[in-house]
Amino acid sequence: NDFNQLVAEEYVELFNFQGDTLDRALRKFVKQFTIIGEAQARERILHFFAARYLDCNPTTFTSVDSCHMLTCAIMLLNTDLHDRKITNKMTFQQFSDNLHELNDGNDFSKDLLKSLFNAINDEQLISET
Repeated sequence: NDFNQLVAEEYVELFNFQGDTLDRALRKFVKQFTIIGEAQARERILHFFAARYLDCNPTTFTSVDSCHMLTCAIMLLNTDLHDRKITNKMTFQQFSDNLHELNDGNDFSKDLLKSLFNAINDEQLISET
């Protein structure tokens, strides 16, 4: 509902992501805020996260939408790489191909994507306890 959305919007303002890589900021966020619910609700929360990340790091992405697209892709990558039920794991090339021209009509830099892929591959966003 509208109230929950306003609370979520305000809550993300409490986070300081200045100088953080996108994966580091996302780790901070999901450590404090469990993202559950329907896909549309999760996407909305990730959009708030992306907007806050861009507020803290205004030169990292050209728009909130491009940051949001990459954030959603990271969440999917995390599930794909770390869910034991998924046996055919996503490769870097597949991850990169999935994001083709989703940076406001351009490609994200290969170095950025490789760095993010390796970070998520090396360490799950949320450690299972």
